Amino acid sequence: MHDAPPRQVSRVRTILSVPRLWIAAVLAICGCSGVGEVVDPFNVLGLARPPVRIGVTTLDLAPPPLMLPKRTLFQQDLAFHLDEPVAFELLTARQVRVHLGTGRVKFAMLTPADYMHIAPAGTSRILAVPKNRHGDVFRRGLIITAKNSPVQQLSDARKRRFHRMPAGDDLNDAALAALIEAGVTVADLDKGILGLELDTSHISSLEVAKSVAMEAADGAVGVIDEHDYNAWPKTGGSLILLLPSQDQVRVIATTVRVPSGPFVVSVHTPEETTNKVRDYLFNVAARNKFVLEAMDCTGFAEPIPVEEYEPYFAAYRRLHPEAASQPEQDEPPSESEPATLSAI
Repeated sequence: MHDAPPRQVSRVRTILSVPRLWIAAVLAICGCSGVGEVVDPFNVLGLARPPVRIGVTTLDLAPPPLMLPKRTLFQQDLAFHLDEPVAFELLTARQVRVHLGTGRVKFAMLTPADYMHIAPAGTSRILAVPKNRHGDVFRRGLIITAKNSPVQQLSDARKRRFHRMPAGDDLNDAALAALIEAGVTVADLDKGILGLELDTSHISSLEVAKSVAMEAADGAVGVIDEHDYNAWPKTGGSLILLLPSQDQVRVIATTVRVPSGPFVVSVHTPEETTNKVRDYLFNVAARNKFVLEAMDCTGFAEPIPVEEYEPYFAAYRRLHPEAASQPEQDEPPSESEPATLSAI
């Protein structure tokens, strides 16, 4: 007499089966994931494994329309190889130095200027050096002018327009340091329209050479990559047709050699982790050309002596005198100091 109608019984059974379906779905999605990854996917409770942290100081975004970090594929591929999460963390050079010293950051991918701040601390060592698109770990800038330009030497570049490589290219700083050594300060240079460098910053050596040649009468100068110059034919080129040749410009000076920014490992990183990452850099990454090309890299080379960076360090300090004074010992990061900003 008091039994529920058949329709109500069916509805009760359906409602009771919903939790079972959810449990089955979660198990199917998560598979053999750990408790922290299933219960706490965003690691709010701190149950997940901490990632292998790699410190960086730049985002290095791909050009439009993608605008994605160039290291995304590298991060995912390395995480697959290590079988543990990998995180790039955007830090200042000082923060990288501090966290390499504490062991919180296990590795770092640095620019040569970053390494100037980090090398003296002795809390890391070079694990590998990336090869540039020419397959070399060194670059040198050539300071050029047009073949019929009135400029004969670096000191003549005062008040002349200076064309440079893309923003952030280390050859720009090396060239400016060479000009300073010749008595031409940054303030002495013509920085283009409204002084904003909008028409003096270029995407390649070819564009720099083209601009310098077009402004021959004004004695414009610029810096190009020596590797690019050596790849040009001796004669017969046409900058209008984007086919440069060496005889269309005149080299008036060279910069110091600039090593590639190193891939360093903290002295506190476990040897097992270090060996796995080294194996990836030298053996696995070499086979994944697409991963390397995204980072404008063709592979990794064995470490080079720290002394190879000294000429660039000296040039950088000439351009940035404030960088010459560094604290002898870092204070540990305070609780109120933001430790990091995730790069990816």
